[in-house]
Amino acid sequence: MYEFKVASQVDQQKWNTYLMKSQSAYFFQTAEYLLFMANSKNKIPIFISVVDETNNTKGQLGLIIDEIPLTHSNKLKVFARGVSQLGKRATWAGGPIIHADDRDYRIQILRMIIKALDFVAQKHNVIMIDGYTSPQDTQIDDDYKNELKINNYRINNFFTFMTDLSKSEEEIWNGLNKNAQRDVTRAEKRGITVKELTIDTLDEYFSLSKVWAKTKGITKSIPKSMKENYWNYYKKGVEKVFLAHEDGELVATHRLGCFNGIMYSHSLINSYEKKGSLGGPYLTWFAMKWARQHGMRYYDFSGGESPPDGNDEQYQKQWNSLLTYKRKWGGQELPYYHWVKIRKKLSYKAMRALLKVDWSYRNFKKKKYDKTQKSTK
Repeated sequence: MYEFKVASQVDQQKWNTYLMKSQSAYFFQTAEYLLFMANSKNKIPIFISVVDETNNTKGQLGLIIDEIPLTHSNKLKVFARGVSQLGKRATWAGGPIIHADDRDYRIQILRMIIKALDFVAQKHNVIMIDGYTSPQDTQIDDDYKNELKINNYRINNFFTFMTDLSKSEEEIWNGLNKNAQRDVTRAEKRGITVKELTIDTLDEYFSLSKVWAKTKGITKSIPKSMKENYWNYYKKGVEKVFLAHEDGELVATHRLGCFNGIMYSHSLINSYEKKGSLGGPYLTWFAMKWARQHGMRYYDFSGGESPPDGNDEQYQKQWNSLLTYKRKWGGQELPYYHWVKIRKKLSYKAMRALLKVDWSYRNFKKKKYDKTQKSTK
């Protein structure tokens, strides 16, 4: 009844038009986003379509085939390149998109997407497949999850925070935590201003991204070509970037996905030069208002991994601060799921070992940066 098709290029308008037939499609699945993300060395965009006997599209999944990420230590990159020869990674977010409500049809379409993923993984020598479902896909049930499990996928539980923008601005404001309201009010009194990204502020935007990366122990190179690629992509309209200034100084940036009536908080970066700045909270509220005023249906704050049973210190260390910030904006908690399939266990172990060393090196650089910052004050 169904068959799958796999391509590395598609008619962008046609692909996106089919996506918008579903309420659950995010900007992550747009042709523009996937082609932009693949516009670098050794990355391949993959577009999977499931069609019926009349060639009508019934399922979609866009993903990226990528080499295992190289480390941030030049000394370790030799080993990283060795691991990358062992295989690649297939990854996505916000999918698959299934254009059916009937449970049986949904499972049949899902099966074809799983077969297509196996086909892609075999062709591109993939070590691991991993992707995140859309929080707007509320029809993921036990049958759906069992289909993944019998095909050797592990399922990790995640959740996000979602605000319904059909509510009035007053209703949304009243749903905010008092601390969030206070931060926005104080930011307004400080005279923080917001502007959308332009070609003239592109360098400023990327400069803050570079500083932020340094605080995380990451040495980030941003060549002119990368900026040009992003600007060409940005003009297509599936993202918005807002910049907050205080006393003429850039204090925060906010990058958001903007597609199919869903505004998604992709990256919120605060300046580390101006302590106590309220640019981040002000940009969050600004983006929520902008989304509502421009006809968006939902504002997705993004979220994190669901808490494990019991008091897990590592989980608290990784997620507590971030989730506390997101929670205070009053969004409804919605579940979504992370699929993971390890196809080559020995290669995967080698990859994990290298990334662990890489993480330790980054953490060392982060502490060194923090120490340097303190000594200069």
